[in-house]
Amino acid sequence: MLTELKLENFRNFSGAALSFHAKSVIFQGANGQGKTSLLESLFFLANLRSFRTVQTREIRKIGSQSFRLGVSVRRRGSWNTRLELEAGAVRSLRIDGLPVSRASEFTGRIKTIAFLPDDPLIINGPSVLRRRFFDMFICMLDREYFTALQQYSSALKSRNFILKNRNLNRDILFSYDTLLAVSGQKIVALRLKYSALLSDAIQLLLSEVRPELADFKIRMRHVPETEERESFLKKLENDFAKDAQRGFTSFGPHLDDFEFFVDGKLLRLYGSRGQCRMTSLCLKLAELEIVRNSSSGAEDTVVLVDDATGDLDEKAKFSFLSKIADAGQIFHAFTELPDEDFFRESQIFKIENGKARVRDP
Repeated sequence: MLTELKLENFRNFSGAALSFHAKSVIFQGANGQGKTSLLESLFFLANLRSFRTVQTREIRKIGSQSFRLGVSVRRRGSWNTRLELEAGAVRSLRIDGLPVSRASEFTGRIKTIAFLPDDPLIINGPSVLRRRFFDMFICMLDREYFTALQQYSSALKSRNFILKNRNLNRDILFSYDTLLAVSGQKIVALRLKYSALLSDAIQLLLSEVRPELADFKIRMRHVPETEERESFLKKLENDFAKDAQRGFTSFGPHLDDFEFFVDGKLLRLYGSRGQCRMTSLCLKLAELEIVRNSSSGAEDTVVLVDDATGDLDEKAKFSFLSKIADAGQIFHAFTELPDEDFFRESQIFKIENGKARVRDP
């Protein structure tokens, strides 16, 4: 359970300290008051990423040079943990007051599944959103993937810099080619493994809640040569002239995509709004189930729900709330307080103009 959250210069919050004592917590307020920002702060503490932007500078309060976040975590049969970060010109991380130099040591201590209004864009939006989803999903389950992703991103950035600036030292390029092949092959292998696992889990959920969508498949679109280190290296060599002319690396995991099919038809092109919405909901529910079933996943899993049930019928809403009930802790953001029995024991905060106060019973 998360027991305390502190924010400083985060979004529209100059400063706030919230204490939590319930498994279910509700942030209630009008649009634009800061309730989604509180969910975002919890997500950022868990993943060192936002679910709203890739630009960290957009997160800090206007006029501020940095923002600070801190959260206290209490685990069953274990000691309390305090996670703190400051992000500005440089980023600093602390665990229980001690500095941490590597992001991999900080992330993964809280596993977060966020249900958001824009989730259908994972199904029918640009490929970068699908890659981002799968990267964050797999990082929660596999530390090797996190490391490989960091190594690949660093090597890709360096290689593209050399290609763009036409400083074509083949020895230097080959060293980056080797890093790309080693880390890229791992990324592709783990993406294939976990996308298949997720595909099966989504199919089971859709069979239960929307049988007409049960013929569901995820197919990963990638360059076959990237599945093996040697063939990856060979393709980098063969494509060197093309990459040198274009000034960037023209294939690899950074350009892969994931395609969602129902009855053999690509949802992105042929799915209705309702089908994409339901599939994206089952995508996140399947993610939650897989993460919870992983080692120590159940007690470490925090669910964040940002007005994600508004357009569901009563049967679908009941099914959704029942399935997330087993998470370690659940944080909801609502414009209006719900009246379902699920929320009777919830702790409620009123959010207004970047300030949070406990709502009177």
